[in-house]
Amino acid sequence: MPNVREIFSGKVVEKRRTRIQDLQEFPRYVVEYLVDNYCNEETFDQDLAQVKKKLLENYATPSEAEKLKYHIRQKGNHSLIARVEVRLDPSEDKYWASISSIGERYIHISDRLLERYPRLLGGMWGIAEIGYDPTEVFGGKIRPFRLLDFTPFQVVRISLNELIEKRSHFLRNEWIDFLVSTVGLNPEAYTLKQKLIIVLRLVPLAERFVNLIELGPRETGKSYMYKNMSYYVTMLSGGRATRASLFVHLGTGKPGVIANFDAVVFDEIAHTDFTDPQTTVSIFKDYMEYGSFAVGKHSVKGEASVVMTGNIDVMGNRPHQKYSHLLEPLPEILQDVAFLDRVHGYLPGWEMP
Repeated sequence: MPNVREIFSGKVVEKRRTRIQDLQEFPRYVVEYLVDNYCNEETFDQDLAQVKKKLLENYATPSEAEKLKYHIRQKGNHSLIARVEVRLDPSEDKYWASISSIGERYIHISDRLLERYPRLLGGMWGIAEIGYDPTEVFGGKIRPFRLLDFTPFQVVRISLNELIEKRSHFLRNEWIDFLVSTVGLNPEAYTLKQKLIIVLRLVPLAERFVNLIELGPRETGKSYMYKNMSYYVTMLSGGRATRASLFVHLGTGKPGVIANFDAVVFDEIAHTDFTDPQTTVSIFKDYMEYGSFAVGKHSVKGEASVVMTGNIDVMGNRPHQKYSHLLEPLPEILQDVAFLDRVHGYLPGWEMP
């Protein structure tokens, strides 16, 4: 294997150092960034203690929202670990940042920051330095919060040409092993076919409009990767999936998750309750075919891939013989032939350890 740290200088995370039991509740990409940037090999234990403290004090959650806003107000500024999203309000000709986890939608942001991190318009996770000034008035209302600085937890700009050039340093199997290692798995523990299944799970994160189904036994990593790889992925874990949340709200015209994420993952697809299932599947078929859909007077275009994961009973390392076909665990409404024609791949999850 080539020297990955040399080839991808400044972009490599030592995954083994980030497998910390105490931090499992936090998104993987948050932990990886903090551990990789703030923990040195020689003083790892002491540095890790500081990372844990930083997470406890700065990680923005709704339950801690008022306490965090108190700190911002009392100190004049405070760092938050949060997802920041910027939107344009045309009626005011002004960009506002919002941090939903603390319930604030009107946070001033400078043009300088937005020019540096344009992907804030779609939302980014990072360390947000939030200032507080009660004299800040806009539109006759006090808007005291301001985004002073932002440090993203990701590579801000990706050069495909650079990736293509880096790929030339690897043989095919070396590149496959490298991709497997990027999701925190040891490629030596898998057969070539299993590694290709892992790589195939990554395709919806890299390509638009790739629709996959993966059915397999429990505890085979079907959902873990999607939950922890990227915050441009949203996961719907069973429960109710409404037309408004998926596609567009008829009253407000606000697009749903299909238009706002790179991939939409239905975890435990057998337990997903589609309200008005016939209409929902009909809209899905349009979207999966054309990349756009119309609901009422609203026409919306998206780029999200759609992934459906679920459980299937097995005997040994094969699907249980009780099934008459391999799609039987899906909800009956999704066993529609026209719907399945728009699915690009079926991952045999029972072949994963």
